[in-house]
Amino acid sequence: MTVRPLQSDEVPEAAALAARAFFDDPLFTFVYPDPERRLDGFAREHRAYIRQAYVPYGVNDVAEADGALAGLALWMPPGASPPWWREIPMASVLFRTVGPRRWWRVVRAYKAFDAHLPGAPHWYLGLLAVDPHAQGRGVGSRLVRAGLERADRDGVGAYLETGTEPNVAFYERLGFRVTGEIEVPSGPAHWALWRDPAPAG
Repeated sequence: MTVRPLQSDEVPEAAALAARAFFDDPLFTFVYPDPERRLDGFAREHRAYIRQAYVPYGVNDVAEADGALAGLALWMPPGASPPWWREIPMASVLFRTVGPRRWWRVVRAYKAFDAHLPGAPHWYLGLLAVDPHAQGRGVGSRLVRAGLERADRDGVGAYLETGTEPNVAFYERLGFRVTGEIEVPSGPAHWALWRDPAPAG
């Protein structure tokens, strides 16, 4: 298994992988309640999300195994903040994928996450996805550790949210701790997790 940077021409494949990985995730069953439309809607939304925010401003890793993508980790460095105009195409794609009646409800849910971002400098894990066929092979932990090494070099913490309880134990094994619960309007509650940087040396 190799962990390497995501290439720009791999964004559609990576977004499709993430859609498969998150098919039963509580947040995305809330965003896309129709299972017939969920894979396509998630993939289209996240193609825009990756291209507009993470390709220009983030650090994005993929795990490759047997010549195919097995996992994806999207990290936002400390202090990185995509400009407001980058949100326009993302919001437009979201509007088309969830429909006008659900759009504002979903936006409110996403804003709940923004409201809980820590004030201290940190690396933010915006997405960790492992292809269902590759799960249980250490792909996720390899991807997370690659990002944590960067956080440790910078001497700052790492932060993420998850709405899946088994994921909490996974992240705790990697040094994170739960710092609070995020109430998502009309949606599933999430846990906020923080990891302090490892001591220098």
